Amino acid sequence: MDNPRKILYAPALCIVVAALGMALACRTAEPALLQADDSSITAKIKAGLAADSDLNPFSIDVTTNDRVVTLQGRVKTEDAREKAERIARETDGVRRVVNLVKVGDPQ
Repeated sequence: MDNPRKILYAPALCIVVAALGMALACRTAEPALLQADDSSITAKIKAGLAADSDLNPFSIDVTTNDRVVTLQGRVKTEDAREKAERIARETDGVRRVVNLVKVGDPQ
């Protein structure tokens, strides 16, 4: 009969290898908590844009990466551009806002 220790170590080794494989397979560039924070920041900003009657939330794209918010799109006035940036800056968790929103009609 085989050594009893080998028989006990084999299942433990399989569990460790499986856990390591799952951990590596589920790995992303960002920790899950940071991804959730970025997603919730984006959602809060989009909700703030939608709640403002002076802004068209469909004309401004919002992305968040490591709590840095980027606004892109086109609005009719400089006031609307500034208001969108203010909404983003005043959102909890935002570290910085990059405002790439353009003013006026596309040419």
